[in-house]
Amino acid sequence: MEKFVLEDLIMLLGTFGLLLAFMWLVLRKKPKHRADHHLAETSSTVSNLPAESPSVAKNTASDTQSKSPEKSSWWAALAKTRSRFSWASNLEISELKSAIEEACIVCDMGVQNTNEAIEALPWDELKNVSDEKRELAAKLALSKTLGSWLEASHNAQKNEQTSSNNWPTPKTGQPTVIWFVGVNGVGKTTSIAKFAHELVGKGHSVLLAAGDTFRAAASEQLETWAKRLDVPCVRGAAGADSSAVLFDAIQSAQAKKIDFVLCDSAGRLHNHAQLMDALSKNQRVMNKALEGAPHETLLVLDAHTGQNMLAQAKQFQADIGLTGLILTKLDGSARGGAVVAVSRQTGLPIRRLGLGEKETDFVKFEAAAFIKALLGLDDKVKVNSQEPVQSL
Repeated sequence: MEKFVLEDLIMLLGTFGLLLAFMWLVLRKKPKHRADHHLAETSSTVSNLPAESPSVAKNTASDTQSKSPEKSSWWAALAKTRSRFSWASNLEISELKSAIEEACIVCDMGVQNTNEAIEALPWDELKNVSDEKRELAAKLALSKTLGSWLEASHNAQKNEQTSSNNWPTPKTGQPTVIWFVGVNGVGKTTSIAKFAHELVGKGHSVLLAAGDTFRAAASEQLETWAKRLDVPCVRGAAGADSSAVLFDAIQSAQAKKIDFVLCDSAGRLHNHAQLMDALSKNQRVMNKALEGAPHETLLVLDAHTGQNMLAQAKQFQADIGLTGLILTKLDGSARGGAVVAVSRQTGLPIRRLGLGEKETDFVKFEAAAFIKALLGLDDKVKVNSQEPVQSL
């Protein structure tokens, strides 16, 4: 008897459990409908809210419209570095001095440059500026100092704008040979491709020379870019003599009357004498193929390496001579101050900056635009040494 009662009890509990499960499934759907209804009500309420205040909307639109795509790229690329130069308002003189010093050091401007920049600021005048305007006044004064340090690149940019042909100027009756050098991983091959894209867009004929026969797949990478850009590429077998590849490329360009030859090179450690000697051989062979070649030797530097760029630039300058710099991977870097340091210490013009992955993310270096984006200054501010700095 007890056995039958127990079985009935178990069956009753099972039935009750099934009933509860069924009710849960039914009720589970209802909140969804209520949530959808609530969401619809919320959307309707939001759509009926007044638009963003005219002043905020206007500022947002003007900030986007006032900057060209290229300037917007500058602004975005230097966002992390610029954040170093954002301080609390109403700082005392001593606090402001410490904040500027820390910002310059952290963004890799270098100790010597930082000290000289701090000493150059007119602290006596800044003491007489109201607290709410002191930060801006300090940035304006700092921009004048940085502008004078970027003089070489500013003058190079000015010459580009005033000459009948923007840099580089194609030579008459012979190709212009541009040689890209630098350590491994800085983006030489990608920079060559981006520069080729720029030259083709200006109507020039271009030939690529796969001079990096040391790194695996380097020649294939450049050849892939050449096919994408629809330009010829001269390459050799893996491990081939890079000097021979460069010689053949220049000879081919002469025969085909090509305007520009863009030459890749194997990544060299700047402190490895044997590898640097190989670059010197490349240089001699190119000059045999065409007297005066290479006409431009550009050192490609990774902006993320900060002060190490200076050591690289000094060694390459001493061993093979340089005519300009290309800085890559500036987007996302918090070391934008190193650009100032390397330009000032080498005296070389910064020819191009890499601000992203796309072919179009390869822009001319504009000293004034760089400083404004670095410090967060308005476009109307004049910062180069040949123009007066905005006064308060």
